[in-house]
Amino acid sequence: MWGFPRETQKISFSVLSKDDLEAIHWATLDVLETTGIRVHSKKCLGILEDAGCSIDFGNNLALIPSHLVEEALRKKSRSIRLCARNPKYDANLDGRHVYITTDGNGTKTYDPDTGQRRASTKDDIAESAIVADALEDIHIYWPMVSAQDFPGHIRHLHDLEASFANTEKHVTFETTMHPKEALYQVEMATAILGSEEELRKRPIMSSLHCTNAPLQLHGNCIEAALEFAKFGVPTMFFGMPQPGATGPVTLAGSIVVNNAEVLSCLVIAQLAYPGAPVIYGAGIAAFDMKACMRGGGGPEHGLTGAALGELARYYGMPSIVGGFVSTAKTPGAQASCDKFTSGFPQVFSGCDMIAGIGLLDDCTTLQLEQIVIDAEIVKIVFRLAQGIEVNDETLALDIIRKVGPGGNFLAERHTLDHLRKEHFIPELTDRRSYEAWLKNGSKDIVERAKEKVKKILEKHRPEPLEKDAATKIGEIIKRADKDLS
Repeated sequence: MWGFPRETQKISFSVLSKDDLEAIHWATLDVLETTGIRVHSKKCLGILEDAGCSIDFGNNLALIPSHLVEEALRKKSRSIRLCARNPKYDANLDGRHVYITTDGNGTKTYDPDTGQRRASTKDDIAESAIVADALEDIHIYWPMVSAQDFPGHIRHLHDLEASFANTEKHVTFETTMHPKEALYQVEMATAILGSEEELRKRPIMSSLHCTNAPLQLHGNCIEAALEFAKFGVPTMFFGMPQPGATGPVTLAGSIVVNNAEVLSCLVIAQLAYPGAPVIYGAGIAAFDMKACMRGGGGPEHGLTGAALGELARYYGMPSIVGGFVSTAKTPGAQASCDKFTSGFPQVFSGCDMIAGIGLLDDCTTLQLEQIVIDAEIVKIVFRLAQGIEVNDETLALDIIRKVGPGGNFLAERHTLDHLRKEHFIPELTDRRSYEAWLKNGSKDIVERAKEKVKKILEKHRPEPLEKDAATKIGEIIKRADKDLS
């Protein structure tokens, strides 16, 4: 079964109670009605005004009454399928699965040959997509860096092309900042599927749109989201207030800010295109007052991600939240600690999608080795969430009687039947004796991860795009180069 099935999850928890969720909801409605949202789009302000919102066009400010929020929540899609080029990788955001996605759109890469940090390229996207495609616990691919070897006005079309060409999994992306760019991306997906009708049936891409904390929406960004909504492409509205800086220092207060931003986007999308598939997004990390930087990967990141996944479920919406994130600059102890801390709460609380795999330095820098290390951390967290199953088969009374005192269970069929389900079997974690480890070269986890990446890039071959589709995509990018420049 694709994705981590929550039906196998025996250990779970909630960060927020029902009373907490309702308090956040009512506080959010108050913010939307009395403080409002600054929307830097005359088009979107017009949509809101036509629906009865109070608009201050001079300050781009909209006051959104609560009945419009409730109406938007009734109209929205409850379950969304993120389709893939290969249907076996389709992701059903139905509240019964947890999916892991790579993190996206960093600007730097540690060169796999020199080890030096440099600007990212299109080839880096292709290689990271191949690695992610090969790993069973990464379910959705987000272009991990940006093709900075191409001009800015068409860079993100190249990001998408490299992604489609090098993974069979669903592709999501976050960089679309203009409605015309969105239309070219729709055209690229259509070239693969054959028609706009097929894109509506099987959206092989989705688009994430960040809000601007506190309480602001970027005009071109939200208008681009509406273009995707028009074609049935799922859109994710993703708040990122930093508690103490762009959000209240209290986590609950920043959750209210995030909620107001996302619900305002939902209202606009549902007014423009009722029933449009919208996914609730959040990536709240505290502002580190000592470093004067965003504290991605901290415990607050894990807590707020889990809480906002629960809030999305309260609204009957699928969720994507940040997790498995780190501010560490290189793989190692801090990276592993951060990524576990900021990822396991979201799995245990049942968020639909968790984004953060593979990047370092707070989602800015790609190191291919980190992708496979993170995938192993995810596998560990999934095993923890499954807990201990107790039934007649697992109590194993018959086999205990058979083996008896002083025997062993290694050669028993019961051991073979249950081993992989009951035990986490590591690929990178080294459990051998010190002597065996020394004899094999004293390799640390980063060296072993580097070897695994090398094997994947040598042997793994995702199904390529059909030649006609690849040609059409190349022609689309050429047209866009002239048009968008």
